Amino acid sequence: MPLQPHRLALPALVALPLVMASCADKDEDTGTPYCAPTGDAGADQSVAFGNTVDLDGSASGYAENCRQDLELTWQWAFDAVPVESAVDAAALTDNGTTTASTTSFVPDVLGTYVISLQVCDELNCSDVDIVVVEVSSTDAPPVADAGADVTTEAGLRTQLDGSGSYDPEGAELSYSWALSSTPDCSQLDSSDLFNQTTASPSLICDCEGIFVASLVVSDGLQWSQPDYASVTCTSGNQAPIADAGDFTVLPPCTEDVIELNGYGSYDPEGEPLEYIWSVVSVPTDSATDDASFDDPSRANPTFAWDVEGDYTFQLEVYDGELWSAPDIATITVQSDDDNTSPVANAGDNQSTDATSSCSSSSYVWSCDDCDPQDFELDGSGSFDDDGDSLTYAWSDPTGQVSIGSPQSASTVVYTPAMASSYGTATRYSWSLELEVADCAYADSDSVTITVNCTGSQ
Repeated sequence: MPLQPHRLALPALVALPLVMASCADKDEDTGTPYCAPTGDAGADQSVAFGNTVDLDGSASGYAENCRQDLELTWQWAFDAVPVESAVDAAALTDNGTTTASTTSFVPDVLGTYVISLQVCDELNCSDVDIVVVEVSSTDAPPVADAGADVTTEAGLRTQLDGSGSYDPEGAELSYSWALSSTPDCSQLDSSDLFNQTTASPSLICDCEGIFVASLVVSDGLQWSQPDYASVTCTSGNQAPIADAGDFTVLPPCTEDVIELNGYGSYDPEGEPLEYIWSVVSVPTDSATDDASFDDPSRANPTFAWDVEGDYTFQLEVYDGELWSAPDIATITVQSDDDNTSPVANAGDNQSTDATSSCSSSSYVWSCDDCDPQDFELDGSGSFDDDGDSLTYAWSDPTGQVSIGSPQSASTVVYTPAMASSYGTATRYSWSLELEVADCAYADSDSVTITVNCTGSQ
């Protein structure tokens, strides 16, 4: 009986390669280990307001020894925005997609924006990574002017005037008035200001005393520093008016003592005044306080400052019965970083002729020395663009020339005697140096003086 093929094994033989192929694919997938992706939201940024912020998470992905074949999606979100901002995740372009490795948004207000990024594949998501975007403005802040202090009677409507406020770039302003302080007898608060979002609100005092109104203005980007106006309400003796002086900017190289000026203070009835000055604020690194006044009870005390920055002072005056509203003055001491170097000018080069007497003996000429010569040097053409006071220093590198006033802008210098030769002009020259300096920088210039010394009979 002939042998028949063993067909029972065929199905198993056919199926086996399929199973083996499937296992081979899985082994290939797992031959490189799988790792969760890593999110990278990019470096922190500082951006000028009005510009688009571009975010770049393209550095996200997998470690080099991990599988790279899975598709990623990028999910960006705002973790924190400025209080007045209305942006949200919808402001981010192309977000939550496989192409959102880069995205962008347009900030709507100044401030700090904190954005998070998480990248995911079909198996896992990365930890959240954060990028911080600081949005600032080159726009100068507006300046509030609450107007002059006012004296009125209780029960009368009194108008304030903030029309002197302005924006350096000419932007339209919005106004916000508030009552910073009221007398103990008053029940008023900021809501009792009429038209408090206009340039000219009004107030009706409900008792005698001093009401202080503050004004801040906005150009749409930034708010100003507050300015203050007092409303003194009285039915008899009027309170005195304190005047702490104007806002002042002191240039670099200013002496470290400020003189304040409260002489503009007055009493409506002409009563003599008592003065009391105090410190409102000083720069962060300053160690100064009220003890830095020489005498805070004077109309014009001095104050010893220690670091550059803004110093704000308060003055109150007393007529023997009533105290004034406080008046504020800010003095800004500019940093030496804002200082420019002076420019030295030693003047024009100068020359003169000198002669000496000569005699001969046996056809050999013998000549006296030429006498010392004097020159007047003028360095007054030196200048400093900041208006800083200058020091002057004249010098002669050779040490041969005598300088009359080496520390003055102008000086007379004297040459030494000079040897001469009969019938020949011998040229003697000296280059003198002038150095001028302010408190931080110095500059130098030179001037040449020349004497042509000739011997003659």
